[in-house]
Amino acid sequence: MLLAPPSAIQLSGLALRAWSPADAPLLRATLAASEAHLRAWTPWVVDGRVPGLSLEQRLAAHAADFAAGAAWVYGMFDSGGTEVLGGCGLYPRVGPNAVELGYWLAVGHTGRGLATHAAAALTRLAFDAPDIDRVEIRCDRGNTASSRIPARLGYRVMDPRDATADAFGTDLSELIVWRLSRAEFAERGDV
Repeated sequence: MLLAPPSAIQLSGLALRAWSPADAPLLRATLAASEAHLRAWTPWVVDGRVPGLSLEQRLAAHAADFAAGAAWVYGMFDSGGTEVLGGCGLYPRVGPNAVELGYWLAVGHTGRGLATHAAAALTRLAFDAPDIDRVEIRCDRGNTASSRIPARLGYRVMDPRDATADAFGTDLSELIVWRLSRAEFAERGDV
């Protein structure tokens, strides 16, 4: 297991919690309200990576993956846990000793620094694990708001020829790949 992060993280004004099937009603409401916003940049958040699974089944799969150390996907909730603000996670699909960090926000919660705050916390978690040498964030070339997050956190843009393909065979020509190495993280101190 590369990582052993906590299942819940309390941040200022934001709670990260490993998904559970019980979160389906809250997530369903957020997805319905944010569908057009999410479909533009992250259609898999709305559709799911595995066609045919119910939302409850998708969340159960996330919970099982978290417990097994296969991927660490969190819901981003308001401090009271009554509203889904977005989601984020760490995914070991970009090569050995590396994780991809992903995030999305519901339509009414962009521009408030929530994704930056969550991404900073997950970056720290990743480098707390001794086996992680690099973290990557991938953004659609047109999603300038999303690209500002890794830039703020000290990630650097990779030459597409140096980027690692992921397990889904994603077309990297449509993405900007940002990378932060353990050495760069250590030089910068806490993000």
